[in-house]
Amino acid sequence: MSASALIMMIVAIVIVWGGMTAAIMKLRGHPDPPDDDSPAERA
Repeated sequence: MSASALIMMIVAIVIVWGGMTAAIMKLRGHPDPPDDDSPAERA
């Protein structure tokens, strides 16, 4: 594997894991409200 391929792989891994980490941190700080309109309650 060439050096440029390794660099691109590392960049892609950092972008994916960084986005996942940012999403987890955002959801831990501001959790989504629960859905109150479940089908069992509407019937």
